[in-house]
Amino acid sequence: MHFLAKTCLTGSILFLSFFQTIAQDEETTSAEWYQNFFTRNSKQSAEQVLKLQEDRLLEALEMQDDSAQARILLESGLIHLTRTFNYDTAMEFFIRSLTISDSLDHPSGKIFSYLAISDVFEEVGNYEKSTQFLEKAFELSSVMPDPGIHILVLNEMGKMNSLTGNAEEALRNFEEVLSLEEKLNQPGLKADALFNIAKLHDKNGDQGRSIEFHKRALAIWRSIGNRLQEARLLNEIGGAYERMTNLDRALANYTAALEVYQIIDRKSGIAESYNNIGALYYQQKKIKEAIEILEKGLSAGRSSQTKDPVRRSYEYLSLCFEEQGDFKKALEYKESFIAMNEFIQKEESDQKLLEAQNRYVLDQKETQIERLDQVRMQREREIAEQRKVRNFLFALIGLGVVVAGLILYLYLVKRRSEKQLKVINARVEEQNIQLQSLNATKDKFFSILGHDLKSPLNSLSSFSNLLINYFDSLSKEEIQALAKDLDKSLKNLYSLLDNLLEWARSQTGNISFSPESFDLTTVLNENKDLLNTQAGNKQISIVLERTAPLTVLVHKHSITTVVRNLVSNAIKFTPAGGQIKINVLENKKDIVVSVADTGVGMSEAVIKNLFRIDSKHSTLGTANEKGTGLGLVLCKDFVEKNGGRLWVESKEGAGSVFYFTIPRSGEN
Repeated sequence: MHFLAKTCLTGSILFLSFFQTIAQDEETTSAEWYQNFFTRNSKQSAEQVLKLQEDRLLEALEMQDDSAQARILLESGLIHLTRTFNYDTAMEFFIRSLTISDSLDHPSGKIFSYLAISDVFEEVGNYEKSTQFLEKAFELSSVMPDPGIHILVLNEMGKMNSLTGNAEEALRNFEEVLSLEEKLNQPGLKADALFNIAKLHDKNGDQGRSIEFHKRALAIWRSIGNRLQEARLLNEIGGAYERMTNLDRALANYTAALEVYQIIDRKSGIAESYNNIGALYYQQKKIKEAIEILEKGLSAGRSSQTKDPVRRSYEYLSLCFEEQGDFKKALEYKESFIAMNEFIQKEESDQKLLEAQNRYVLDQKETQIERLDQVRMQREREIAEQRKVRNFLFALIGLGVVVAGLILYLYLVKRRSEKQLKVINARVEEQNIQLQSLNATKDKFFSILGHDLKSPLNSLSSFSNLLINYFDSLSKEEIQALAKDLDKSLKNLYSLLDNLLEWARSQTGNISFSPESFDLTTVLNENKDLLNTQAGNKQISIVLERTAPLTVLVHKHSITTVVRNLVSNAIKFTPAGGQIKINVLENKKDIVVSVADTGVGMSEAVIKNLFRIDSKHSTLGTANEKGTGLGLVLCKDFVEKNGGRLWVESKEGAGSVFYFTIPRSGEN
């Protein structure tokens, strides 16, 4: 029978933890729990476990915990199904559990109740009713978000199709299990499906394919350390080899199975393996070895109190002693075999009678399930009617809300329009004031720019006139001096025009300031190298205090322009023999770059107007260098558009330190 292959109960604690998992994680481990429920031993007797369940059920009733009642009733039914074999009582528990799960609309509870009821009908040989409840479980499981329970139901349907001779449909069920299992990673379910496919091939006489699938299942059981299933598969593989008349391979697998059963001290498995080996020796006419092994199998069978292995040991011992010519012992074992066979047949006859009685009782109980379905359908119809009335009321209320909302909306639109008009008028007035200020700033800027452009151009004109009119009277040294002055004027003019172009591009939006990843230390070092010659002309040293790489994510060109202007500005206002230090500090919010000089410093009044475009603040450097008046304005604009800020700390005669920040991760 189906449940004779499912040997024992897991234990109550495992079941309760499983249902807690259901509540927390939609059926992730419950399917494997249901499978393991029938393959693991319980250290407690059935009576002890049932008594524990009674106490828990009373506690759940006192606490009015319907969900706990449903799971305890289901577990109690499974105990009766698998250990006391009281199918009538088991069905009572399953129906009560199903009733509660249905009232709670708990899909997993209903699925397991249907599976358990299906197993009861299968146990009494009513495969038609068993299939009907499997189909109910399948319908519910197919719409669950996690495929775990659905895989379990598919496995059970495959077994039922195999029992009823529908091999093709069974194979489709098992193959679907394998395809779904890849998404779920529950190796026990996959191994079970492979085992069932192997049994189908063996039943069809294809032992080669059977062995192939058995070995795949065996590898899984070994990988998860299930020694009991490993031994079971080894015996199955040995049987397949024996049917292929490959007796050496059969013996090797039977022996391996025996060793595993001995390790886990499974007496019934030890007896089965000894009998398999003994029968194989008998076929090979190794009678002495066969008798020795079969007697060990008989001893293990008696220790385990399992009748089938004992009967088989008696049968083959009788045949072996008959083959040896020891007819007395052969007769003794033959009589023991006949007595055990009659005893087993009587038990089977009693079991069939009990199954017939149970089948009749269970058919009567099925009407309870049908009434439960009718109550559920009636409840669903009532709920549907209530939903219609509720929806009508909601629609009516909604219409009233829409009308009231429309009136309120029109009122608010009117008020908002009045407010917007006031805001627009205020904004226009504010923009007029800003426009006037911008026009004034523009006039001041062009005045400053005209002055700054005029100065280097006048110098260029003067130097060129000197060269044109007095070239013959000038010495080589005087010409070189004029050329140096001319070069300074040109560089100053170029710097002014370069900064003006950059500032104009920034103001007109032609610079996108798109962030890019680069090493800030490299940019600082490149600008240091670029300006070393200019600094060297004044015997000024430039020191970059940070050497470790630092990756930032900002607009590289604009940051390069800022660094170049700040260092160039520091060179301008630092006297000969001075020093400029470039450093980088990191904090949680941003990265701070500093350019410190030992120059002339600035007063508070100068600092106040330092970054304003409408204020003329350009002064001569320590070597009478002329500034553009636009560099620091450009620096401030570029830093802010990269999401940072620029400021200065300075005292007259004590040097200046310019700081600017770069946001971490380039966040502007």
